[in-house]
Amino acid sequence: MSGEDKKRIDPELEKFLRENKEMMSRLFSEEKEMMERFFKEEKEHFRGAFDEEMKRAEEFADRKKEKAKEAAKTMFDAFADPEVQKHFMAMGMEFMLGMNALMKAMPVPDCMKDMADKAEKARKEASENFSKAAGGKASKPSAPPEKINVEPAPKKKPAAAKDKTPPKGKASD
Repeated sequence: MSGEDKKRIDPELEKFLRENKEMMSRLFSEEKEMMERFFKEEKEHFRGAFDEEMKRAEEFADRKKEKAKEAAKTMFDAFADPEVQKHFMAMGMEFMLGMNALMKAMPVPDCMKDMADKAEKARKEASENFSKAAGGKASKPSAPPEKINVEPAPKKKPAAAKDKTPPKGKASD
């Protein structure tokens, strides 16, 4: 210790510490052992509680995983049901018929209408092949679809400038 530190220590305290050095050492040693035992017991208690919570969490996760698997299987089975698939096939065919009718009704270039006609022909062939296969009369697959050459429509000339008078009831700028 430095000289200044020695001046700050109470002489009576210093004398007590020297006389009772063994007793103080024993008290500190006992206190240290008691604290180590306490921390060890608390650590074991904490480890046990932690392990128990981890086990519960794993069981919970396993239960949720099984429920999710069951839900996914139920959903898959619903979509894979033959009755549902029959309706989806019909819905797809109806959609194709609707798109074909839309293409024919729209003011589009003739090449688009030709493409719609070829798509309708392919749909009919697919429907016939499906019907034959479903009836036990599987037939050989139809020929691959024809290549469709789409040519751009001729460019239209710009329309004549329209009358730019404002509609009735509105002021012009």
